[in-house]
Amino acid sequence: MRHTVTVAGPAAPDVVWERYARYEKWAHWAPHLRAVRTEGDVIRPGARGEVEVAGFLRGRFEVTEVDEAKGAWAWKVNFLGIPVLVGHTMRPQGTGTRVAVHLTAPVPVPLVYAPMVDWALHRLTRV
Repeated sequence: MRHTVTVAGPAAPDVVWERYARYEKWAHWAPHLRAVRTEGDVIRPGARGEVEVAGFLRGRFEVTEVDEAKGAWAWKVNFLGIPVLVGHTMRPQGTGTRVAVHLTAPVPVPLVYAPMVDWALHRLTRV
């Protein structure tokens, strides 16, 4: 199943990209991500690591694509043997940014995770 969450906010695209690109910033805009363990500081294709969700669920991940010029990146995460593909896109909207997250996973994973994604995206795009 594929499900998309879209949010627009006042943060400028360069601010949003910086929040996306640096692992250390993830927990600030997505507080359900309690820890990110990876080599390196910024997203890049082929980067692998582990993310901890809500303090108890861990998933291994790999960043599959990064295109800063297009404001897009994607990663695949495996939680409890369930693969979740997560694609991020962003584009300017006025002086702010519109972001979308495309979740692809078996039902009901995208529907269960969508409210957390919506909450995180509102935090990502705020000033």
